[in-house]
Amino acid sequence: MRRWARRWVVAVLALLATTAPATAWPPVRIVGEVQWVAATRMAVMTQQGQSIVVDLMQADQSTYRALRVRDWVLVDGTLSPDGRQLIARDIWREDSRGGWTQAP
Repeated sequence: MRRWARRWVVAVLALLATTAPATAWPPVRIVGEVQWVAATRMAVMTQQGQSIVVDLMQADQSTYRALRVRDWVLVDGTLSPDGRQLIARDIWREDSRGGWTQAP
């Protein structure tokens, strides 16, 4: 009887794990100055003086490939599960007219 009960508990837990809704991270937007850009990451200094590492893996490469240090950017994304970096979805660069563009 114990063996059957253990299997039943494991089956219920497995079912709950597969049907539980995934925790959706709220969207995050930051505005700041590029500190450095590497192949898959960059660092942005926000207007409040906080340095944030940005994961570029999910962003379109054309939106960040021509970024340089001191460019102003607006980054839309979500926080990583550990809360240590921003996973970028869209990156916008400030253009010379005070607007935002994704074109290099």
